[in-house]
Amino acid sequence: MEHMETDKTVNLTPEGRTAVTPWIISPSSEKQIAFMRDAFGAKEVPNSRITNADGLIIHVGVKIGDANIMLFDARKGWPPTPTFLNLYVADIEQTYQRAIELGAQSVTDVTLLWFGEKVCRILDPFGNLWWLNERVEDVDFTNPAIAERAATPEAKAGIAYVQQALDEAFLAQKAFFKND
Repeated sequence: MEHMETDKTVNLTPEGRTAVTPWIISPSSEKQIAFMRDAFGAKEVPNSRITNADGLIIHVGVKIGDANIMLFDARKGWPPTPTFLNLYVADIEQTYQRAIELGAQSVTDVTLLWFGEKVCRILDPFGNLWWLNERVEDVDFTNPAIAERAATPEAKAGIAYVQQALDEAFLAQKAFFKND
């Protein structure tokens, strides 16, 4: 390979990307993308799909909103490699219901939390755990009064529920891969 001169003006990350990009390794990137497209509005990045001689996807990118996710197909004998993704959406109830209709399993019901977000969790048909969030209020965490809000019985109950549901989500994910 010919030595290339490094151009110090090249951006650290490509245009439209962030320094960290999650990978989803799936039994079928094609089906995973179809689920993400239908549930979350994901769009495949044009010309990003690369397949190997066996027809397996060895690289493909999608965008959901302003986020990039890369995917590739798992190989025979590989262990499950579930991902854990946090996704902000405009309408959590609609997104949650659409994901369930597309085969996702509910693991945390939509819950309004004290810090101005509705949250829920789903286990997608491929074993990935998604945190869905809808911001409903801007909360100023530098305001000392926020501590009072976080200490209310309702705030504590909401956090206790989502934490208990997280334990159940991990157990559901474990069962998913055990039965897969």
